[in-house]
Amino acid sequence: MIPSRFRLCEMFGIPIYLDISLVVLLVMFVTGGGSFADGLASALLLLISITAHEFGHSLTARAFGYDTRDITLSLLGGCASLIALPRKPSQEFLTAVAGPLVSFALSFAGIVAIALIAVEGGLWDAFCYVWAMVWGSFGINVGFSGGIAYEASKEWVMSMACYLAIMNGVLGFFNLVPGFPLDGGRVFRSAMTPFLTRVKATYIAMVVGRGVAILVGLSGFWRMFNGRSWGFVSLLIAWMIWREGYREYQLAVMESSWRYSDYR
Repeated sequence: MIPSRFRLCEMFGIPIYLDISLVVLLVMFVTGGGSFADGLASALLLLISITAHEFGHSLTARAFGYDTRDITLSLLGGCASLIALPRKPSQEFLTAVAGPLVSFALSFAGIVAIALIAVEGGLWDAFCYVWAMVWGSFGINVGFSGGIAYEASKEWVMSMACYLAIMNGVLGFFNLVPGFPLDGGRVFRSAMTPFLTRVKATYIAMVVGRGVAILVGLSGFWRMFNGRSWGFVSLLIAWMIWREGYREYQLAVMESSWRYSDYR
């Protein structure tokens, strides 16, 4: 039987696992038609970026007194399995947004690198170029893009800096979509928790997340039937949002029943 995840290493006392879904994506990067070196470097940058994103969640939760059992890097960006989830809405909100903030910080680092490498165009041009690409990946034309020129000898370094900036920008924004259990879905649940029980708030977040999953799945079918790339990946992401959202809802129900039994 093929294992669903593989152990990579341990950092800050937290074991890190690689989910089979991300293994498929990394293989697609390495064998995607470009050079092996470019594919391997892109795959490693993706792995590092997702790991940093998840440590944003884990270390923020640790600051509130909640330890992390392990981190699983997956196609959804990863999952930090906390031993106990933050109970206060403010703590859940800060823990949820910490990951995207790390991704945006890495994106900005890539933008700075682009500006430093370029021989024509500054920081603003680099920012405009990267964010035009980020929004373009979601099918949104922002109507502006920066002009960047660089020496031919620095093409590989420039392409990696652009990839770091664009990929982390996409990762940050995608995780803020309210597709529970994505970070945006957790933010949405934290906003409802003061007014509803945690179980009911989780259920509503799951339903909204499934709506997002349907939209992502439909976009995947559209990409596949119109010759666009990564359609299969969109379908896989939609399936994982659908599955993991329900799993999180079941966990919330079990936690509620445990707390009820403690008072009986």
